Amino acid sequence: MSNYNEALTTQVFTFASELYAYGVREVVISPGSRSTPLAIALEAHPNIKTWIHPDERSAAFFALGLIKGSERPVAILCTSGTAAANYTPAIAESQISRIPLIVLTSDRPHELRSVGAPQAINQVNMFSNYVNFQFDMPIADGTTNMLDTIHYQMQIASQYLFGPHKGPIHFNLPFREPLTPNLDRTELLKSESKTLPHYQKMIDVMPIKEKIEKDKGLIIVGDMQHQEVDQILSYATENDLPVLADPLSQLRRNNHPNIITTYDLLYRAGMDWEVDFVIRVGKPVISKKLNQWLKNTSAFQILVQNNDKIDVFPVPPDVSYEISANDFFRSLKNNQPINRKAWIEKWQTLEKQARIEINDYLQHATDEAAYVGELISKLTKQDALFVSNSMPVRDVDNLLFNSEAEIYANRGANGIDGVVSTALGMAVHKHVTLLIGDLAFYHDMNGLLMSKLNNIHLNVILLNNDGGGIFSYLPQKSSASEYFERLFGTPTGLDFEHAALLYEFNFKRFNTLSEFKDMTLSQSDAIVYEIITDREDNLQQHQILYKKLSEIINATS
Repeated sequence: MSNYNEALTTQVFTFASELYAYGVREVVISPGSRSTPLAIALEAHPNIKTWIHPDERSAAFFALGLIKGSERPVAILCTSGTAAANYTPAIAESQISRIPLIVLTSDRPHELRSVGAPQAINQVNMFSNYVNFQFDMPIADGTTNMLDTIHYQMQIASQYLFGPHKGPIHFNLPFREPLTPNLDRTELLKSESKTLPHYQKMIDVMPIKEKIEKDKGLIIVGDMQHQEVDQILSYATENDLPVLADPLSQLRRNNHPNIITTYDLLYRAGMDWEVDFVIRVGKPVISKKLNQWLKNTSAFQILVQNNDKIDVFPVPPDVSYEISANDFFRSLKNNQPINRKAWIEKWQTLEKQARIEINDYLQHATDEAAYVGELISKLTKQDALFVSNSMPVRDVDNLLFNSEAEIYANRGANGIDGVVSTALGMAVHKHVTLLIGDLAFYHDMNGLLMSKLNNIHLNVILLNNDGGGIFSYLPQKSSASEYFERLFGTPTGLDFEHAALLYEFNFKRFNTLSEFKDMTLSQSDAIVYEIITDREDNLQQHQILYKKLSEIINATS
């Protein structure tokens, strides 16, 4: 055995052990030659589960789903060259969503870089716009400095795997041939865990005390990324404050009288009540109308995020706190509770009226919203609903109440790429139903392969209106009507039954709502439920609901 092979073996086995020590239990590997040393090390590690996915773009999103489902960092590994570039969309999503994705790109050794060698591109710092940490590892040389580098750099990078600094990290690892490590040295693979840092920050609430003692206030809660939220509800109850809860906040699972769910439709219908202060918690909400209101209101705005880089969208707050939501509201409890009975009752009355109108609408509608409402009614507290971007996530935002299901989505970059793969990754750890449109489904059909290869159960509710339904709600629908269908409608005319059969999914098509109402979601199979809808009819029926709620607002004002 050569000295280089011994050095390579020590390097990759130590690196795999360090990944485990800092919390990695799953790695998604896209096969290739140059990644051989580390792929074998990870496969040989007794306590790391490896997933094999030949499509790097889908593999990276599958890893995001694993992270969402397990709440642990997950690594992805690929060979050298353009394979790594396919990771970019998922890395961008993970940065904005603050998801601890560990990106491992194998590379040619330094002597083969920039000389025209095959499968060699410049991979050093290639994700610099999208990662919180990056490092180009040295070639294995057998010195103690080589091992020190692994330990030091992993320790530095570990701050981005947990706590307020979470986000993607990138290690570029060059390997020389021969690429096969010595499998007689598996004693180098360790299963010891590191002590991870605990983050806590005390705050001084005095600067905002006077602001939050006003009569009319709101708490607006976006995606909380698995944080505990009981103190939000406790504070809202004691101080009679409405909580406008985004579906990704998971707060709608609580049948709490202060939770308001219909705000998007209410603001869309013209509601514009004056407010003295707003406490924004977590990431920005899905609702475009609420974000527009936040941008225009003169209310004093407080932002609470357990992140070191705050999300100021849609407008910079007057003050921000880097702290967990529970710690923030626990700090506020030192203040005397304020009686705002008339204020909270005004919101509760409107919420009740809006829900009645929505339920009445769903009894008569046959559009996509009617199918989404029916789907929500089928979900239990054991279910997780993964929602695609564009219209599906907006319909869920408007219709989700009286449901205990968990709701997830890729709302970092808000793209439609990788949605199938992310849902399948989550389905490894949870009972997942995916709600998706036809263009997003087409965009990530390759992701279905992981269900076939690994027997992963997933219900797919496919809303097929043959194109991009959300564009029908934008100004170009009328202002550029002669170009609309080709540039924005984008019909594909695809028969998705063939895709389902290719990847060994069961398939069932629904043409009427009554058929869908009689359907029971599968508990054990991989199945695509295709729902045929019409974009124009969908637009017109949604307008009916908006008009009804506008009448309520006008009557209340």
